[in-house]
Amino acid sequence: MTQRDAPARSGVPPREPPRAIEADDATLVALAQRGDDAAFRVLYRRHAQGVYGRLTRLLGPRDEREDLVQQVFWSFFRALPRYRGDAPVSAFLHGIVTRVAYDALRKRKRTPTAQPREADLEQLLSGEQSPEERLRAREHITALYAALDRIKPRKRIAFVLYAIEGLALTEIATLTGAEPRAIGQRIAAARNELERMLQRPHGRTTGASS
Repeated sequence: MTQRDAPARSGVPPREPPRAIEADDATLVALAQRGDDAAFRVLYRRHAQGVYGRLTRLLGPRDEREDLVQQVFWSFFRALPRYRGDAPVSAFLHGIVTRVAYDALRKRKRTPTAQPREADLEQLLSGEQSPEERLRAREHITALYAALDRIKPRKRIAFVLYAIEGLALTEIATLTGAEPRAIGQRIAAARNELERMLQRPHGRTTGASS
C-alpha cells in the first residue's frame, strides 16, 4: 500500500519531532486537539495500515480503499474536538471505518469483484499455510468476495465483522448503531445467502439479493 500524507491543517512540512513519534496515542490526540499537525500525522502513520486492512476485509480488493483511508482520517480529524478518550484510538477509528465502508457499499454499483492482486490476497490470507492451502484459500477468498458483493450492505457488514473480524454481537451493535438481536438476524441471513451462492457451480449468481 502506498500511503499518502495525512490530511493536514496547514502547509507545515511533514516532519515529526521525536517527542511526537514516541508519544502514546492519548498524548498525540491531546496535542492534535490543540492544533499540532505533527501529532496528527503521527497518528495517521501509526494507524493507517490498520484502517486499510479493515477496509480490505469489509470491501474486498477494491481500488477505492486508499481514497477511503483518507476519508476515514478526515472524519477522525473532524471528530477530534468531540473525542474524549473513552475508547482507544484504534476502536474509535474502527467505528469510522465501519460507517465509511457502509456508505461506500451503498453507493457502489453491483458489479463483480475484480480478480484480486497478490498484495490484496496477502492482506486476507493466514501466514501459516502450506502452498496447497494458500492456493485453496485464494480460490475461496475470490469466491467469497464475489458472493459478498451480492449481499445487501447491512447484512454484509454484520457478517464480515462477526465471521472475519471476530467481533461479538454487542461490539458490532456498538459499531453499527443496531440492536444485537438485529445484528444476529443480519448475520444469519447473510450466512444463508452465502451458502446458497457458494454452492452453485462455479460460484455463479443470478441477481442481487434482497
